[in-house]
Amino acid sequence: MKTNSIKLTFLTFVATSLITGCNLTTEQKSETLEKAKANLENATLDLEQARIDSAECASYKVESEIKLKENDLLIADMKDKINSEKHESRAKYEKQLDSLNMQNARLRNNMNRYSSAGKENWELFKQGFNKELDALGKAISQLAEKNSKKGS
Repeated sequence: MKTNSIKLTFLTFVATSLITGCNLTTEQKSETLEKAKANLENATLDLEQARIDSAECASYKVESEIKLKENDLLIADMKDKINSEKHESRAKYEKQLDSLNMQNARLRNNMNRYSSAGKENWELFKQGFNKELDALGKAISQLAEKNSKKGS
């Protein structure tokens, strides 16, 4: 999105320069050309930064998806274990697993719906997402540990 707005701004500037350039003196045309060159350099730098930010975002999304799939596998494994064993508190355990599964799905939806809206917003989103993902991972580990102690 940022790339498109940069391109549109640049093209608008160039078109305006061409239209108004017909009525300008040579000195004015030279100044306009210098301004256009400066704008092009700035747009190029902005475009490069947008590419870097986009690549970082894509990489983070892939890493997060891997963690979310690992959570799915752990939850599925724990569900299989309670189905194969007889637990006295099976309903409570299944309810906790379903809750963890819903939290995992919510995090996945949040990640998929996020669209980059600037570096500051991305950093805030990433920080909050990491905190929630870590908390979910700990909750899954604690539930697995608690269940393994009960099963022993």
